[in-house]
Amino acid sequence: MKATNFFLLWVFGFFVLFSFDLFMEGIVFEYLAWNGTTKNDWFFALWWGLVVTWFLYGLINFYNRKKS
Repeated sequence: MKATNFFLLWVFGFFVLFSFDLFMEGIVFEYLAWNGTTKNDWFFALWWGLVVTWFLYGLINFYNRKKS
């Protein structure tokens, strides 16, 4: 896969992660009445961990693709 295609896929992944977060906050947590409580802290810890992992994975792969 070319570097430009990989970059577009990587950015699309961020949009997917952001959309999933909005869905969870806007629909699921509202339904469970978890907004404004500490019951959803586990989700945000996992979500930010996934975002950082996605960022580092994409950054390393994009760098390797541009280098070669």
